Amino acid sequence: MFKKSDMEIVEAFYKLQTGQDVADMLEINFKSLRYFAYGKNNKYMQFEIPKKKGGVRKISAPVKELKCLQKKLAYILEKVYEPKMSANGFIAGKSIKTNSINHVKQRNLLNIDLKDFFSQIHFGRIKGMLVNKPYQVGEEAARYIAQLACDKSILPQGAPSSPVITNMICKPLDNQLMSLAKKYNCIYSRYADDITFSTYSTRFNEDIVIKDEKSDKVIIGKELKKIIIRNGFDVNDDKTFFNSYITRQEVTGVIVNKKINVKREYIKNIRAILNKCEKDSIYETAKVYIKKGLCKNSNIEKNVNNANYKKIIIEWFKEVLKGKLNHIAFIRGRNDKIFLKYAEQFNKICEEEIFDIEKQKELNDILENVVIIESQDEDRQGSGFLLKNYGIITSYHVTEDNNFYNVYKYDSYKKEKYTIISNEINCLSGDYLIDYAIYENRKDGRYLELGDSNKLKIGDEVTIIGYPNFQKGDSYNIQKRRISGIKNFLGNILYTVDGTICHGASGGVVLDIFNKVVGIVKAGVENMETDENTVNQGFIPMHLVLEHYIQTKK
Repeated sequence: MFKKSDMEIVEAFYKLQTGQDVADMLEINFKSLRYFAYGKNNKYMQFEIPKKKGGVRKISAPVKELKCLQKKLAYILEKVYEPKMSANGFIAGKSIKTNSINHVKQRNLLNIDLKDFFSQIHFGRIKGMLVNKPYQVGEEAARYIAQLACDKSILPQGAPSSPVITNMICKPLDNQLMSLAKKYNCIYSRYADDITFSTYSTRFNEDIVIKDEKSDKVIIGKELKKIIIRNGFDVNDDKTFFNSYITRQEVTGVIVNKKINVKREYIKNIRAILNKCEKDSIYETAKVYIKKGLCKNSNIEKNVNNANYKKIIIEWFKEVLKGKLNHIAFIRGRNDKIFLKYAEQFNKICEEEIFDIEKQKELNDILENVVIIESQDEDRQGSGFLLKNYGIITSYHVTEDNNFYNVYKYDSYKKEKYTIISNEINCLSGDYLIDYAIYENRKDGRYLELGDSNKLKIGDEVTIIGYPNFQKGDSYNIQKRRISGIKNFLGNILYTVDGTICHGASGGVVLDIFNKVVGIVKAGVENMETDENTVNQGFIPMHLVLEHYIQTKK
């Protein structure tokens, strides 16, 4: 997109003074910049799209040339904008999932919608933000950027540069609402114009919200409303909701009562559509779907009864259903049984392998046997795995004290314990220097199969699975690595790998290319800046572990 490096782009941004500087940064000539910023020709197309909960959303989409320029501007602004932890919309690595997971299992939840969000951000606010700290660009440069980003002096909903600008404008709001949340023992997050507060306390402080028990009316607290208004926004009272834990709690479309989850109606809708596809065909089901007004593609909508469009409609509807199933997988996980059930049904309907079900089922079988190990006082945590003919295996240092440790499986973490282990009671064998421990396991299961670590050599690919710093709602951590070396460590053999291993994965399993167990994770790095060549991270080969285990049994 740019000839300059990201570092050079950031440096150029903070040196902006004139319109020519902006043109140079965007790598266009000044005449073109002036035309797109101040030319009188209409450079936007206006249209409306229906909202899920009724009403319409007004979109202003820029023409192709302006859109390309705004994409470049957005790229630059994303490099200079440093998001707050509370911001989750339009940020790489953030999503409705990261936004909602903050509020899982809270007693009380408050959802607020900011009224006319985009139209409240105008030319003057954008220019003022750019000339002030922390950006402090020149006034002329700020004027050109603001003009380039606006349509009729308002931030348009539909321009590529608008999302990042909303986040930049909302940074002071995020700071102030985070402080307010901390003051009253709450959690705060924001996804675009959706603001959420939650608390485990029996009630919110009155500076945040007041719930009139008689009228059931929700009144935004004075301090909260003052902060919102001071930052140039207003509350949409029609979209303000208060929910306690005994009702359904929802954050940006995700259910958060006990864990992040998809709405029950969403699952029922998918099931009904797939069953209808089986009964009446994809094409006939798609036509019904379109005629209900659920299609957002005007071309498809116009040609719903055109037989020449049959193949196009079928392929379009398959993409719609694929997106719906991927949403379930995104929220619930790709190993989720409901997702796998409907993904398999979808494959059969389409008569092709759109979702790789067998691969996921194989992964599920593996994950069933990789466990989270946590001390009962919750101050120590690690990973482990179930090995056929041996039991529960982990690193010695994970469970070296005489504490009792709860063993959980991934899909039932904190819901029910798989078993309890203790160094003093049911440890069959262990060694501090080798760093392994084997615990007796009397529960039935398929378990993981043992591979041959004697045959491993430098360059071989291995799969590392563990649960570093695991919390409810987190996913497993899978890393593909290659063996980079074999070294002596504390008098024993350590296989090193060609990349970082996540800190906290100790005790996790190492699998060969046949998904057989060949090692135990020895250590991970403290952070991703640590040089993997300077730390003793890698895995202990299973043949070393089992040789010691056999010796202890003699």
